[in-house]
Amino acid sequence: MTDAGGFDLDGAAKSAHERDVLLRQIADALNIPVTIFRRPSGSSATRGPSAAECAALLTAFSRIGDPDLRKECLALAERFSRT
Repeated sequence: MTDAGGFDLDGAAKSAHERDVLLRQIADALNIPVTIFRRPSGSSATRGPSAAECAALLTAFSRIGDPDLRKECLALAERFSRT
């Protein structure tokens, strides 16, 4: 795989790059900073969603074909984030 800069990525680097791209897309879609998805190494705290939860949310969200329903979904997530 070649990243946007034209560099060849392999194995773990490819997976890490794809994860970072996915997290950036999720953060952009939800209009939140990507740092929310990052946990300090060695942290056992359960603050924020895991990468797997983010991926599942994005997968489900991407299957919503109606733009108005996507807007409602984002509004719901924003409302829950304030509680």
